[in-house]
Amino acid sequence: MNGQYAALIIAIPLISAFFVPVIKAISKKAVMPFLLLVTLAQIGIAGWVFNEVYTTGKPIIVMAGGWKPPVGINLYIGHFAALFVLIIAVVSFFMAYFSMKAVTIEPLDKYAMLFLLLMLGATGMIATGDIFNLFVFMEITAITAYALTAYNKTGEAAEASMKYMILGGIGSSFFLIGIALIYGATGTLNMAQIAQLAGNINPTVAQVGLALLIFGLAVEAELFPLNAWAPDAYQAAPHPVTVMFSAFVVKAGLYAAARILYLMQGVSTWHSVLKMLVIMATLTVVVAEFSALRQKDVKRMIAYSSISQVGMIAFALALGTQSGVDAGVFHMVNHAIVKALLFLGVGYVGLQLGGTKLEDFEGLGRRMPLTAFAITVGSLSAIGIPLLNIFWSKIRIMLAGVAAGYTWGVALILGASVVEAVYYLRLIHRMWFAGEGERIRESLAIGAIMLFLVALILVIGVYPNYAWNLAQKAGADIFNVAKYISNVPLMGVGA
Repeated sequence: MNGQYAALIIAIPLISAFFVPVIKAISKKAVMPFLLLVTLAQIGIAGWVFNEVYTTGKPIIVMAGGWKPPVGINLYIGHFAALFVLIIAVVSFFMAYFSMKAVTIEPLDKYAMLFLLLMLGATGMIATGDIFNLFVFMEITAITAYALTAYNKTGEAAEASMKYMILGGIGSSFFLIGIALIYGATGTLNMAQIAQLAGNINPTVAQVGLALLIFGLAVEAELFPLNAWAPDAYQAAPHPVTVMFSAFVVKAGLYAAARILYLMQGVSTWHSVLKMLVIMATLTVVVAEFSALRQKDVKRMIAYSSISQVGMIAFALALGTQSGVDAGVFHMVNHAIVKALLFLGVGYVGLQLGGTKLEDFEGLGRRMPLTAFAITVGSLSAIGIPLLNIFWSKIRIMLAGVAAGYTWGVALILGASVVEAVYYLRLIHRMWFAGEGERIRESLAIGAIMLFLVALILVIGVYPNYAWNLAQKAGADIFNVAKYISNVPLMGVGA
């Protein structure tokens, strides 16, 4: 198949989103099955892209209109993008099915359109090779996320959406000003050419521009102090949307921050921005873990836990070393699996029992044993128990942090991990050793999805090498900027 067909990862969700009203006009009941079909098609294209990139070892470059960059806009689908576009597609497919059961509030056609645009935005952020195009996809992601956060039409949802919108607007402003500074200094918006010219930018302009770009992305990446929106949005949004926020929307923000950070490593003031990001990441971990400990709502508790894990990923990506980036990408993969499982399980409990308070989980092991088992495995993995997937990525982040000279950061993260163990073990105790209740019939399809995610956790935990090799290739795609530049056929530079 021609590499230009990889553009379908953008085209399919975009065209399908605007095709939803046509489907509704034909049959209102066909809207959600159509959403499921589109996400299944996305898996097919993403699977082909993943296989092509990891088999050949070469990125797929798609040039809009056939124009070479920097004149034309290009998609750059390297090892990282190929891996995470597939993760986005698989999670979206699972959540499209979950939405058929969990989302009943009208208008469902609007929900389906927003769902597809959220998938599109995150995919575009990861695949684009143009910094302004990155801003466009970031705005698509953000605007659809605001709307989906408020979709349940409650006061709580409206408040959460407003918080998200205000902080998102601030972040977008930072990002746009950062783009203006970098464009003014280099005369280009193409990422590869920016990397080529980074060493020639005035150090002060480069430092301010890069800091603004990172702060702008910190909203989507849920980094302290710009993550106040996240717990409210996670709690208020429909359960499938919460899974998408945690599994891939935040990953798109983290990737964009890491990509821009390493493209600018030729700047003389680069290390000062790295230190700023390390401090932000460490504070994110510590503040989120202690906030999670105080929560009485399990969905909100896991939201804070997710923010903490994201802080750990940002810490690894900001170390400035190959081992740090590899460990960060490995943790991104593991986090996507574990938090998708936890939010799916908790969301399903909320759907069946009418709430996600701690007391709703008492006796869950007797009432919904399959769901309780899945949440237990996810909780133990999040803590970092050996032979479960997150254990390996946490260890690699700690080792990379010590090697980079950030022992203090590692110590704080380890201390915060003890707090994490406390609230997850409290949840497990509530599910298996407290309360009574009658058995509730569980959905076989939802159960199959949860068991699939549990299997991934166990397989990566017992046999981590395959996933680690994937993560290393994806990490090298971010860290090895010289190779990134050579792969992009810049006009006047090479074929």
